[in-house]
Amino acid sequence: MSGLEHHFVVPFERSFDAHYGLEYLEPARGRITVTSAMLAADGTVSSGVYAAIAESLASTGTAVEVVPKGLVPFGLNNSTQVVREIRDGVLEGLARCRAQGPGEWLWDVEIGPPDGLPSAISTVSIAIRKKRV
Repeated sequence: MSGLEHHFVVPFERSFDAHYGLEYLEPARGRITVTSAMLAADGTVSSGVYAAIAESLASTGTAVEVVPKGLVPFGLNNSTQVVREIRDGVLEGLARCRAQGPGEWLWDVEIGPPDGLPSAISTVSIAIRKKRV
């Protein structure tokens, strides 16, 4: 998490991302270790876990660029498709910014085992707004 803390209003250790164990490797790259609390009724990682990772990586990747300019990122849309079943292990996510407009950034996020095929693919839109004082 080193170097990212100043981009968050809520201390990271109190955030939802900390609760489910997201570890930032870079602003738009992170990993989790799968726990039983992340599994759906069928024993596979819940799609909500993938969506949370994608949203966090895209939002944080945007924040490091726009917060110093007095702007604030907000999640606008998240479309996450689970394409492979995962039951345990480590998952890594990598977000790549596909387009940057004045009011919205569009991200592609792939999440899966390190050095493996993606188990989820997301498209995330992040709105950019002026900071209210």
